[in-house]
Amino acid sequence: MKIYGHPWSINTRKVLLTLAEKGHEAELVLVMLPKGEHKAQAHLARHPFGKVPVLEDAGFVLYETGPINRYLDRSRSGPSLAGAEPRVTARVDQWIGIADAYFVPHAQPLVVELLFRQYLGGERNQQAIEAGRAGIGVALDAAESNLATQPYFAGPAFSLADIHWLPYFEYLTKIGEATLLEQRPHLRAWWERVSARATWQKVGRSGPQPYEAGMTADVIEKSYR
Repeated sequence: MKIYGHPWSINTRKVLLTLAEKGHEAELVLVMLPKGEHKAQAHLARHPFGKVPVLEDAGFVLYETGPINRYLDRSRSGPSLAGAEPRVTARVDQWIGIADAYFVPHAQPLVVELLFRQYLGGERNQQAIEAGRAGIGVALDAAESNLATQPYFAGPAFSLADIHWLPYFEYLTKIGEATLLEQRPHLRAWWERVSARATWQKVGRSGPQPYEAGMTADVIEKSYR
């Protein structure tokens, strides 16, 4: 089994974390995003929209993070991450949908502009940064209210919903946006719980990080190739 992606990619991290939680591993085939390899013809043959990650499992090719994670959850042994009971599964789906609709559109520009712009090239978009900061609070307030009554997004157990939110906070806390958590104690407590998991320590903090000094595109490639 192969995962085509990059270890700094938030969506690649979601898939790698799902595998780790299931107790499985895959070969990570590096797609160098700073060099535009995700837009090269070889990768477009796997993912026509030029994104990562892509799963290849015994000739079965699948792209888009949500379907990949659900496939891995259903096809691999290990604890269920989508919930065994319909109402729990519905809550998992709800909080994944909330992330995609109301959180990611604001969090993504902050991470891209404040962290990854230096590797992707071009001018920092200050308007996108300000819009992200202005809009992100609604989703975070909803998460704060939800986590006031339970330890994880969909209930008492860690799930795909937590995996869908988790990687953003690693970067948000490293780029000076930690006040987003400091203002929300239940969300902060959730982050402390999930970031301490052995699986996240393995996936999210292994190898050089993009917020470390001196991480140029050449250094990135040498680190992972």
